[in-house]
Amino acid sequence: MKPGGKDGRLYKIKELAAIQGGSGVTLPEGHKFGFYRIKSVGTNSALPQPDLTKEGARAVRAGDVVHLWPGQSLASGDSVIPLELTLIGFVSDVSNSRNGNKTDITTQENLESGVREYTVSPFTEGSGTINGMVDVDSEAQKELLNQFTLIADDDGEHITIYPAKQKKQDYMMSRRETEITGEVAMWEHFPVTVDSIAMDKPLDGAQNFNFNYSLDGGNNPGVIYYKVKDTQASSGSNGGD
Repeated sequence: MKPGGKDGRLYKIKELAAIQGGSGVTLPEGHKFGFYRIKSVGTNSALPQPDLTKEGARAVRAGDVVHLWPGQSLASGDSVIPLELTLIGFVSDVSNSRNGNKTDITTQENLESGVREYTVSPFTEGSGTINGMVDVDSEAQKELLNQFTLIADDDGEHITIYPAKQKKQDYMMSRRETEITGEVAMWEHFPVTVDSIAMDKPLDGAQNFNFNYSLDGGNNPGVIYYKVKDTQASSGSNGGD
């Protein structure tokens, strides 16, 4: 059963100043959503460790994007970058495809038994289309369009010209937002290059859009799950995912 909450939102990511670990250093209250990029991990890190009973698990490392709670300790050598999320629009549909590689290692014995044998590698390429709505007056709309066309912005006093410039986009997409204690939230870190975009004519305050994207595998894409907890009841603990 799906927990209650709001979902299907696309947020633009902005990295804030890194927080360096040390004696008595903890993550502050008030960082909305609680997502961080790991900048460094100390030798005696205070960051949450993996559950070693789960097969294939590893510890967090530099570059990972994770969810952390207020009060999480940061030891010397630990450093995290807070991620500020700005709502771009509501996502109505997302297609998402992955392509992997396989190598044929079929032997004569396999052929004689009427089968082929392969080894497989992780999925290496991702692409798809995002459909949704964006505020027609938002900076997000200008940023998307500016990848394909020059933008002339007249604020009544100045006219500022932004030449078209393609650049990577770093998004966070909420697949299941919830703040109810005990429920599990689900988010996707979604760094992409936008390959093409289409927008309908302006509507009343919102504009339909869709863009085709390629996943930026070098920027640590991935799905983030975390169980919502009562931070008041757990104050003084190390927090973590």
